[in-house]
Amino acid sequence: MDVEGAAPGAKGTDWTAEQAAIVVANYFQMLGRERAGDKVNKAGFYRRLATELGRSEKSIEWKLRNVSAVLEELGIAWIPGLLPAHNYQDSLVEAVEAQLGLHPKVLIDPVSVRPQFTSAGGPVLVPPPAFLNSDPQDRQPALRRLVGKYDPAARDELNRFLGHAGEEMVFRFEFDRLCQAGRRDLAKAMDWPADRGEDHMGYDVRSFESDGEERLLEIKTTNGHARTPFWLSRTQYEVAARSPSTYRVRRVFHFQNGAEMFDIKPPLDAGLRLIPEKYVAVPR
Repeated sequence: MDVEGAAPGAKGTDWTAEQAAIVVANYFQMLGRERAGDKVNKAGFYRRLATELGRSEKSIEWKLRNVSAVLEELGIAWIPGLLPAHNYQDSLVEAVEAQLGLHPKVLIDPVSVRPQFTSAGGPVLVPPPAFLNSDPQDRQPALRRLVGKYDPAARDELNRFLGHAGEEMVFRFEFDRLCQAGRRDLAKAMDWPADRGEDHMGYDVRSFESDGEERLLEIKTTNGHARTPFWLSRTQYEVAARSPSTYRVRRVFHFQNGAEMFDIKPPLDAGLRLIPEKYVAVPR
């Protein structure tokens, strides 16, 4: 936090709102260049900002990582190499909001969005996150308002390119997994109904365990962290309830920053906090 979370190398004075705004503006400049395919000299940015703001380069890097943490909360892919660092002041969140107003395209993934992997070379299947005792609404006020404004769950649900890319990644992962297990017969029997526009089935990919047991996978993809909210339809919930032994919600997160994923088994309300956000209303 930089005297609100003492960043490594900080010089011991509070960050002003103006200083935070300068760092955030530079982050968005780097992000734009990264997305354009340019090679960015991060060390050069650190040195220049350290001189301009009278801070250590380590402190500058930490503050830039704070920006990554805010973007992660919004389900936006951050700059590779600037891993999210949490504990930041409201003024930094407000500066991010201002930059999003100036650069709204940051909220939009390119049509050709592709996953980025860690050194593992592919998506990593991990355990679900541990049970969280606190309510997500306990976030600091500025962040809670910003997340509500840019609603990552709604943006992810409406982002057809991100959703399709996540489904494709999982389909290939499952195909390779079965082939490596010596079950090419099952790999060839896999199905991807969502790719044919059959979105009414309540799942996206039909796969198998290596022993032949069926798996119905509903894929939910985000660039955000493991706890980023997502939408769940009534059909998906009902299919999960009817097929508890075979149905899984596969949550893909950090899609463009080292893709990872985990499975949620039915009953879904045991592993998910289900919040009724919308209702279908019919006149009486």
